Amino acid sequence: MIGTSHEVEARLLRAERDCKLEESIVLEGRPELPDGRPAPLTITQLDDLLGERTNQTRIVLGTPATGVTDVGDTLRTVTGRIADWTLPPIGKPSAFKQELTGGHPRERRVIISDFARYPVKPETCREAVPLAETLLPSTPGVARTVVLVTDPRQLDLWRTLLMGEEQVFAAPVVLRRHDQRSLRNWAQQREAFNTEERLERLHALTGGWPWLVDRAHRLHGGELGDPGEVLRRLAGMLTDRSTIRAFVEATGVYAHPTLAAGYQAVAGEFQSGLAEADEIVTAIAYQASDEEAGRWVFACLDALQVFDREDGRLRLEPLLRECVASAV
Repeated sequence: MIGTSHEVEARLLRAERDCKLEESIVLEGRPELPDGRPAPLTITQLDDLLGERTNQTRIVLGTPATGVTDVGDTLRTVTGRIADWTLPPIGKPSAFKQELTGGHPRERRVIISDFARYPVKPETCREAVPLAETLLPSTPGVARTVVLVTDPRQLDLWRTLLMGEEQVFAAPVVLRRHDQRSLRNWAQQREAFNTEERLERLHALTGGWPWLVDRAHRLHGGELGDPGEVLRRLAGMLTDRSTIRAFVEATGVYAHPTLAAGYQAVAGEFQSGLAEADEIVTAIAYQASDEEAGRWVFACLDALQVFDREDGRLRLEPLLRECVASAV
């Protein structure tokens, strides 16, 4: 029996919502790296980085805690499965310039300059942006996307991108922490942590930070096979001061004194409570005695993934907050 018109309409609406949810889960999912770890980029972000047969520039903003050193390997893994993609090796700046204009007809190229793995002076990174925007392939039919991978050592460039202080056509792509859905998707693929209680515990002990999710992966796939023992080992790691300090450093909150002071201002003012973005900016600006600095530090901390969001309000991610308090 089909049912009344109202019942049919309700079922159709539920089906539409389920389809949208499923699509969202797929697009926000992450491919696996060759060793089985989840990539730092979502499917949506990868689609944006690789483009659609156009010449474009993207700048990845990330930290070791959000997996920035795995961005290059992720792009190589994904494009290696698809014909017609070329990722030329980039070494010296002269090679970068040459590859910006190179290529063969119908070739799709990804030019990666990985400033997170191979640090350079800030001016070298900044100079790469206008070069990528102006030096286009000399052969018709070539499409190339330039991916500049950066970390907090390039804060001047981050400020330009996040605050819009200069006109830059290159678009930023911010690496994110896992949410519970992406962690569940990874756990199901690896056939690990396959109960709601374990998944919630995994999220609490990692905060969704790839730096810690990678350790859970290595523990589960290496010396430990029991998910319960992996979770116990993770909990133990987070009581070790050297591990705590390494994790906090990997998040970038201590990358610059201004960022560290801004983070402490938020922690002192709001502790674990929810707050509006404007309230957080005001707290940072009061500490820095500078409204513009308050907006910039907030934007940078947000890019560093230090906030959780709930109904449009923000709070400090609890695991990092506890680790920062322990590391002081």
